[in-house]
Amino acid sequence: MQYCQSDNTFAAFQHIMNDLTDDIYLLIKPNGSIIESNSIAQESILSVSNTNFYDLFIKEDQPAVFKFIENLSSKNASEGVFDHYSNEEKMKIKYLGKMVDDEIVLLGKFLDNPNKKKEHHEIDYKEMYEKEHEFRKFMFRELEIGILTINATNEIDCCNERMKLFVDLDSVNQLIGKNLFQLDHKHPLLSQMREMTREIRSTEIVNERFYYEDDCLYQVKGMYFDSDESIRFVLYDRSHQQRFENLLMYKKQMESVSHLAAGVAHELRNPLSVIQGFIQLSAVTKDFTKYYDTVLSELSRMNEIIEDFLSVSRRKMQKQKQRPDLIIKSLIHIIQSECLLHNIVFEWDVEEADGYIMVNESMIKQVVLNLLRNSIEAYTKQQKNRLIQLYGKGRDHHYEITFKDQGPGMEQAVLEQLGKPFFTTKEKGNGIGIPLCKKIIEDHGGTFHIDSKLGEGTMITFQLPFLPEKNN
Repeated sequence: MQYCQSDNTFAAFQHIMNDLTDDIYLLIKPNGSIIESNSIAQESILSVSNTNFYDLFIKEDQPAVFKFIENLSSKNASEGVFDHYSNEEKMKIKYLGKMVDDEIVLLGKFLDNPNKKKEHHEIDYKEMYEKEHEFRKFMFRELEIGILTINATNEIDCCNERMKLFVDLDSVNQLIGKNLFQLDHKHPLLSQMREMTREIRSTEIVNERFYYEDDCLYQVKGMYFDSDESIRFVLYDRSHQQRFENLLMYKKQMESVSHLAAGVAHELRNPLSVIQGFIQLSAVTKDFTKYYDTVLSELSRMNEIIEDFLSVSRRKMQKQKQRPDLIIKSLIHIIQSECLLHNIVFEWDVEEADGYIMVNESMIKQVVLNLLRNSIEAYTKQQKNRLIQLYGKGRDHHYEITFKDQGPGMEQAVLEQLGKPFFTTKEKGNGIGIPLCKKIIEDHGGTFHIDSKLGEGTMITFQLPFLPEKNN
């Protein structure tokens, strides 16, 4: 892995130290990145995989090492004694360190014979170090998470293979040593990390975001480290979870479509009967032009019914700018026919919206149809005064949709459990309807509220936020 190289005025001195000293010589960054080392260091404490000074110590000793490095200054040299475990040996080394510009020079002397055989009780320390080192390699290379670290000047000093794949690059060397804000490579995930970096630098707290595109969902978390002002980004691929939720939503969508098919067929039968009658009448009167406008009007009505039905069944996953009142009104034909089949009176009043919302149209329609299905199934065959009401109204910053029935209602204990997955009061229910509706609305930045009283019916209200006026 390539790291940024030093270009300070002490470069010549550093190369001389490499050749002449019998002590361990290291040149490191405050974050532990090893820039230079001499042959003594390479033979005694380093290995091919060692690129960070802090990784040379076991976990229990690392806080003391961090403190030692943190206290170094450009004025005075400081000393520290630490243990290394390498090649089945414990080596006690006295380090003399000093800050030079933004880099640290370390000279180390062995306090005991590095060739001395390891005592029996020290074997556990070696095993502990090796296990920890292997675990770090596993975390960094094998787990399906992306890792990227930037230093105090926003230069990328650490990046694993998984992060390289996430941002569509051929090699990590295209990132290492580069300033995050000056990269030629443009990728939405890198843009997210740039925005998060600005926020983290100003707040110094953990920042988390989600990035969604097509069928992929990524979770990006940024953490600030005060000791060296670095920021570590961890990226998780949540696409499998997102695809599962999309399939679950589509399954419920298709269930609703199958229930509505009978109602749509009934709704289409009326204009078909009118068309059939006028065609027969025109054959008798030998004058088709007299009934042309009426037949054309009925055909347009049929086309609207079919289009409304198809808009529910289409599998759309992208969000688009929409008028909320038009989404709800496009379902009125379907809801009316469904209520008619079940002998339910349907009342509605959807006010025109003054703004737009950014939504997935199919998902919002799915919520309304799920609520319709729940209200219809709440009524018993013996119950009279069967009524379902649908209202839409614009508020200051959101559009509010209210769905109300006069069913049996629910007790408070049932109401508290209702939003939990797989909880249901129906014999053949699966308990995913209401939680799915609630999640869809909340994923759109809205709120979802259920109000029900036993014997008085149920009212469900959800709100969707308007886009700011500049976007409208």
